[in-house]
Amino acid sequence: MEQWNNVELTSITKKSYTLNHDYDGAQKLTKVNESPNATATNGNGSGNANGNGINPPDSSQVLQPGSDIKPKLQLEQVEPLVRRLYGITVSELKELKAYDDRNYLILEDCNVKNPLIVSHSPHGYVLKILNALDSKKEEFVDAQNQLLLYLAKQNVKCPRPIANARGNYYSVEQISGNGHVVRLLEYIPGQMFHEVPTTKNLLYQSGEYLATLDRALKNFTHKAYDTHKTLWMLQSVPQLRDFLYVLKDHQRKALCEEVIETFETQVLSVLPTLELQIIHGDYNEQNIVVNAIGKAMSGDSHRVTGVIDFGDTSRSPLIFELGIAMAYMMLQAKDLASGGIFLAGYTGVQSISTTERNYLKYCVAARLAQSLIMGAYTHTLHPGNDYVLVTQAQGWLLLEQLWRESLDTIDELWQTTAHQYLTQSTK
Repeated sequence: MEQWNNVELTSITKKSYTLNHDYDGAQKLTKVNESPNATATNGNGSGNANGNGINPPDSSQVLQPGSDIKPKLQLEQVEPLVRRLYGITVSELKELKAYDDRNYLILEDCNVKNPLIVSHSPHGYVLKILNALDSKKEEFVDAQNQLLLYLAKQNVKCPRPIANARGNYYSVEQISGNGHVVRLLEYIPGQMFHEVPTTKNLLYQSGEYLATLDRALKNFTHKAYDTHKTLWMLQSVPQLRDFLYVLKDHQRKALCEEVIETFETQVLSVLPTLELQIIHGDYNEQNIVVNAIGKAMSGDSHRVTGVIDFGDTSRSPLIFELGIAMAYMMLQAKDLASGGIFLAGYTGVQSISTTERNYLKYCVAARLAQSLIMGAYTHTLHPGNDYVLVTQAQGWLLLEQLWRESLDTIDELWQTTAHQYLTQSTK
């Protein structure tokens, strides 16, 4: 099995991050954006009269500095909650890693009959207790449930929601004085992407799978997505300025400020021209399910079989989906060039225009900055939760390497890597 380059990126000498806009191709993008033929649309081909594209997030809908929204409960509180809501007698209970929510893997005692669940999941369930902020958005919770049920009909392997004792797919429970949405989902068996070797073939497969997912999502609609906003949407990148104070390294802070400003002026300014649809919004190594298939002809022993965690779904430009996913895949591969293989897999199923491709570097950089800033911020609230720091060390190296290269250099690197992979005799 050929494993992708898993050595650490070499250290990059610190430098001043003053962007040369001529060098980085910004003038080329500006000319495209200002072209009289660039018609503003809302994703359905209709114009946007105010020319503002997607409105900035309402402050009441997104995380504010100083907010601690993670549910506060002990493990022993979970079993009676599951029994009351779903009639499940727990045989095994384990807390799973999560960012702002609480997730628990639950195996039921098969010796105890439970008439509340008609179709039992042989692999167990995941109990999700949403954070205090997202729990206020019940319409969006319903949208997620409807989306998962819709995808199941499209033969996309994802967690299926389970109805509770009242026949509902969620309930709001009072926990430590706060209302939290509680849901139960089927557990999808397999390993996570980060638990197996990051091969070139697996990167390519992951791109194909995401493109297939996006094509399945293209026709899904729910009114909640028309107004849903979160800090993790790329549309919210300007709000990251409120959290920059957590970065103590002045050069890294300056780098993030520059990424935010450039993304705002070069990408967010043209949102009305970008096609919108529902996207997953967090396609990363922690959310991609893989399974062993034995030794295949290609020498690769794992296949992408499913995807989980639809809590960051949103109505956004498709290029945002690709930029977010590529950021995480390159982090996992520890190599900037690996993005070309993932990109080749994606574009083999779902095409992207040349104009949108010119925004890709900025989208990747914006997600890296987003993850680095918010990871550092969340760790100040929960110092014991190292899960939120998973992108830190590698993330800074990748962001610095990406940002110092021109658009043309990055695009050529990804195209060359894709070509080499697609033309090699064995994959």
